[in-house]
Formats: sequence, C-alpha cells, structure tokens
Amino acid sequence: MRTVSGTLITAQSAASRNPYIHMVFTSYDGLTTYDLSTDSVAYGNRILLIDHSEEPYNESAIVILRNYPRNLPDLTGYWTEIGYGDVTGSGNEYAATARLWVKHQQYLSAGGRVLVILELEGMWAKLRETLMRIGTPPYYIAKATAGDFGGATTPYDIISYILVNEIDPAMSLAALAQDDSIIDTYTPDFQINSEEKFNDAGYIIRTLIKMTKSFLRPKPSMQFEVVYPQTTDAVVLTFYSNQSPYFYEYTERSNVVVPNRIFVFANAGSDLLWSAIITAQADNSASQTKYGVVPDIALAPGITTQGNADTRAAAILARQTAEVMAGRLIIPHDCQLELYDRVAIQDERGE
Repeated sequence: MRTVSGTLITAQSAASRNPYIHMVFTSYDGLTTYDLSTDSVAYGNRILLIDHSEEPYNESAIVILRNYPRNLPDLTGYWTEIGYGDVTGSGNEYAATARLWVKHQQYLSAGGRVLVILELEGMWAKLRETLMRIGTPPYYIAKATAGDFGGATTPYDIISYILVNEIDPAMSLAALAQDDSIIDTYTPDFQINSEEKFNDAGYIIRTLIKMTKSFLRPKPSMQFEVVYPQTTDAVVLTFYSNQSPYFYEYTERSNVVVPNRIFVFANAGSDLLWSAIITAQADNSASQTKYGVVPDIALAPGITTQGNADTRAAAILARQTAEVMAGRLIIPHDCQLELYDRVAIQDERGE
C-alpha cells in the first residue's frame, strides 16, 4: 500500500472532496518538462479524462486534454508518473503511480472542441520492447550457469541484472521485503535466446518470476518490487457500507480452480533424452473434491533434483490459484491502494 499523509487520507474520505492530479511530462534527456497538472500555471486544468489501467503484467493509460488555444506541445516520447490525490488543508497532495511513456499522440477536432489524446504505456511494455543482447553476437545466447548475468544465479538477482544492464541504469529491483523462499534461493539452469529465437526482456523476466510464487509490482522512479501474496497477509484497508471509507459495490466470486493438479517432469539430462525423469505433483484438493481432477503438465528440463521439482509444481499451482478472478470492488478513488494489496469488505446493510 502506498504511504500517504493523514491530511490526504482525511481529504479523500470526506463527503465532499476536491480532487488533484499531478501530471508533469519529462523529455527523454530530462531537459524539458511540461506541467499539465490540474493546477498548472502555464496551461491551467486541461484534463478531461484519464483512463488508467494497472494490471499484473501491463500498465497503460489514455489521457484526453483540452487543446484550446491549440498550444499543447508534442509529448511523444515523454514520460510521466501520474499522481492522484486531493486538495487538502496542507495544500495539493498526491501519491505517484508507476512511470508511463507517451507512445502515441492524436489531435482531434470534433463538436466544436479541440482535443489532444495521449496513449501511454508503462514499464512492462518497455521490457517487452527490449531484445536481450547478453552474450556473443549474432545469437547472443547467454546462460546463468556460465556467469553471463554478472554472476547472478537466482531469479531475483538475474532480474535485477537485466533491469539495470539491459533496460536502463536508472531501473532497479527493490530489496526483498517478502520472500517466498524461491526467488532469491533457487538457481535455475537458465538460458536466453537460441539459434532460432531472440527473447525480449519482458518474456525473460516473466519466465523467471513464474518459477516462483511471487509477482512484480511497478513503482515510481522506474523501480519494481517483489510481492508475495498469501492468505495470511494482513488486511491493509477495510471498506464499509455505512461508514468511511465507503464502497459503492462489491461482487465476490467463488471459483473452481482449474487445473487443480500440476505434474512437473524434470531432469531431461544433457542429452535431452529424459532417461532419468524426475516427477513432481501438486494438488488443490478442495477444488478436486468439488469438480474432480483436472491436470496440467509442465516440463522443467533444467531441474535436476526432486526438491526443486516439488517446489516448481507448488509454485505453478499457487500462481494458477492466485491469478483467478475473485471479485470486483467499486470504490471512490483511494490513492493508497496498489496491485496485490489485500482489502476487506464489511457490509452492514445487506439484505
């Protein structure tokens, strides 16, 4: 959960609130900025609409701005970290979101209005745009076991190395605050690229994180942090039907987890003949009791021990369970909440 001041919490929980949006666009070289916040001195409040999506592996936004008197600049390539907040007794306060880059800009004249439409994409999109070039050209094949990632061998260290050395020196992976006992312990037999295919950084990082029970959460200042959701996590915020902070609507959905049995076949051997297969299995027994067994199969040719195979099966099942849609909550905007935060709902008026 984002840390904000007490005055901002009070302001956003009030019956009547005065929203504030901080939106400063910065050029690639960092030398030019344009302030299009709601209190912009140069442009005034030009913001008509912001449609901002934060998803597990993607972030994007559509921003519509008034362009009368046709003086908004070309912002393609510029970045911003949109801050949402309120006008408080201590001034304009906000909490910043992860960085977005303007990839497309449209100029629209319709119905007597002149508008600019910005299409922005976030850090995961930037990862997917970057082909991995570690190793020797032209194939750039690199292996963790060969020390090609600066000596990094665990998923956490390899991801950190890629962010800094392949994407941007200013990008980083925060120090571990939650550890699933895999992400900074397991040492995969891991390779990027082949003679047939080049991999992008987004694919590689997502492959590494899927070996674990953790997720990556984009933060401001081009930082990712590791999040390990568990049922034992503390509730960070409770929403109520009869007191602040309120919720408008809550829909809870119970799911049959499918697949509910994961088979992992490991240890292909250096000859890839699978002559000494290691088999692991993980089960969601509650779902099997309701629906029967629905299996899935994963191959892990580079895993060579039973313990690591068991861990991989458990990680795959945990991710399958965590990524199922569990419900929908509609609330007044709360700038504290982030992806993977655990919230609670208390309805005192339900019939």
